[in-house]
Amino acid sequence: MTDKRAGTPHGDGPHGEGPGADGPSDGGPATGGPATGGPATGGPATGGPAGGGPSALDGVIPTWDRRERHRLPVSADAGTVIRAAEELTWGEVPSFRRTMAAAGMGRVRFSRERPVLSMFLDNGFRMLHRSEDQLVVGGIERISRKQPIVAMGEEPAAEFRDFEAPSHILIAFDFRYADGVLTTETRVRCTDAKARRLFGAYWFVIRPGSGAIRHIWLRGIRRRVLRGQDGLQSGAR
Repeated sequence: MTDKRAGTPHGDGPHGEGPGADGPSDGGPATGGPATGGPATGGPATGGPAGGGPSALDGVIPTWDRRERHRLPVSADAGTVIRAAEELTWGEVPSFRRTMAAAGMGRVRFSRERPVLSMFLDNGFRMLHRSEDQLVVGGIERISRKQPIVAMGEEPAAEFRDFEAPSHILIAFDFRYADGVLTTETRVRCTDAKARRLFGAYWFVIRPGSGAIRHIWLRGIRRRVLRGQDGLQSGAR
């Protein structure tokens, strides 16, 4: 079950038992209940939702205020699955593309040929970790309309992990493959009470849509993997 203190993971929660299920763990900040301005106090996860040992997320955002996790079974090797997560294009997930275009009110163009991850990596987020079975993307957002994204330097993972300036929100998400299951987890850490209060209101509004988008994203990755497998089988005939 899931401890309602969002920084203290104890499994995937009642909705996360089994492949393809949603496992949200966003029951308020790590101090429990409504945001009170206290720091996140939870420790690192002891193994990811799909097994396979500690997650690289623990190295960059070991405590958090909000979190959600989703999973989907995929039959392939880890390298193929993570590469598909990295290379999936907007053209392969049209419903996701339409949703994001509508959210941006047409101001942002999502080219069919561009990777979905480019939405983040072209806009100040960085690849914080990349291995055979996991990738982690993260960004630091300032509560400011003029300069909302904080630029990170040559060691983005360390900068992200150690960042403590007030009025900022740190967001990291991963794709991880272990034991035949692809998972994605998003963690959010707010650096003070103001950021925690503002993000809490935002999270309340976007949380249902965010979960739906994650499932679309995971299914798109699986379809890309399956298409690659079909192509290999056709070539072998």
